[in-house]
Amino acid sequence: MAVVIHGYISARDKKSRVGGRSPKRVAVERALAHVKYIQHRPGDDREEGGRKFFDELEDNLDGRSLRKAIKELEDSKVVVHKLTLAPEIDPIDKMQYTREVMQHLAAEKGLALTWMAVEHKNTAHHHIHVVVLGEDKNGRTVRIEKSDYTKLREWGDRYLERWQPYEMERAREERKRKEGDRLEALKKERESRRQERIKEGLELPWMHGKVIREQYEPYSKWSRKKEEQERNRNLEKARDGKSDKQDFYDTINAAGKEWSRQNTLSELRELNTHLWDNHDERIPLPEYKKLVAWIKEKERLREPERNGGDAAPTKEAPEKQRDYFEYQGQRYSKSASYKKLTGLANKLREENAERLPINDYQKLRGWIENADRARWAGVTERQLELSKKKFERDGAAKTSPNANRYVDSLQQQMMSNPVVGLFMQGASIANELVRWIDLRHNRDRLAEARDGLETAKKDRHQEYVKPDRTHDEKARDQESIDNIDKAIDENKETRKKRRKDKQQEREKRDRGLDFMR
Repeated sequence: MAVVIHGYISARDKKSRVGGRSPKRVAVERALAHVKYIQHRPGDDREEGGRKFFDELEDNLDGRSLRKAIKELEDSKVVVHKLTLAPEIDPIDKMQYTREVMQHLAAEKGLALTWMAVEHKNTAHHHIHVVVLGEDKNGRTVRIEKSDYTKLREWGDRYLERWQPYEMERAREERKRKEGDRLEALKKERESRRQERIKEGLELPWMHGKVIREQYEPYSKWSRKKEEQERNRNLEKARDGKSDKQDFYDTINAAGKEWSRQNTLSELRELNTHLWDNHDERIPLPEYKKLVAWIKEKERLREPERNGGDAAPTKEAPEKQRDYFEYQGQRYSKSASYKKLTGLANKLREENAERLPINDYQKLRGWIENADRARWAGVTERQLELSKKKFERDGAAKTSPNANRYVDSLQQQMMSNPVVGLFMQGASIANELVRWIDLRHNRDRLAEARDGLETAKKDRHQEYVKPDRTHDEKARDQESIDNIDKAIDENKETRKKRRKDKQQEREKRDRGLDFMR
């Protein structure tokens, strides 16, 4: 992905209003100083007499014509535009690369641009400085706006994909690898912080985070608070009647990087998805509003492309509130199941998936959060009730005379015989009398502990294999299973040692009896 940096020099700049001098004259001097800087900046690539300029036709220019043209622009609103083009990979022919990009820009603007450029090879990443005059050859004002940055990057990438496709593919793979490494480092850092919280007793490693969340803020209370927030937002919009416009140079810090309106639509959408998926990395609401506004703006700019290029970008009309949206022939709404909503969210993460508009995506994630909270509403009460019923069933089964009775067709025929029936009834009474005998001093508590650990391991494994478990949740499940396995091994060693001790006692007792005889 190419980097595009833009600035301009104008008499209206604060830097041009110094020392009581004419701002127009100061602006021209600043423009000439910039030309001198990019031509003579120190570096191994500087030739004798300075670097050579090039334009749309000529390769070796000394810059005199450019300086002369700048001096003649004293009455122009903008003296020059300063562009820096830094492609992701070094073009084999930087001149042709620059000419194609500037040719597309001139055609897009409908202007006869006057520009000159110079290559810089004095840094680790080669780049091109382009100076564009503030007026075109016909005297019309040249404006380079924020919406042009994305197009400049796209035009440059198309050129490189056409002439250096293998290098571009390797660059994309390298970018993906670096991004993956960055996300993996963030994941390790979050896990490290979690382990610190566990060590300090601020978090329980075996308890589901959503269970804790439900105890601190029950679903009924949370949903009422969300509804109140939504009402307040609608009232504020109705009072203001206008959208918040953010300064172009605003930036936000999220996911370990700095983001601005200059990022591409796909990059901003990926950031939005990342923030929804990682609660502990969410950013303050004012900064998140900036992100959403940037995405909406870029979606509006792309709308004419989807309409065949006939429509011009217009100011976004207030959207009619809908409680549903459609995606690939299916309708999704707040009442859809958690499984259906999360299935769509997973599909949208696929690399070539058709993207949802930001408004529909916000609705989807809000519905998922609501459905997820609803799933866990009253989970503790339900679990306590299930445990209570299970305890009652187990107690009833243990005290029932027919607890160990298995009835099949053959047994039913035998029980129909009066003598056999009387015998079985007596046997069941004897069995119940034996049950009344207190044998607790003979309980094998180690065996009971082992059974309990095996049951806990089975339950945790069932949680682990659930399809909706995240990577972090599976990691916690695996950690719990490993701890249970260690406890089972320790239990096994203890039981083995106890059997050995009993055997030694028995042998010692037998030797004493032999001696007495």
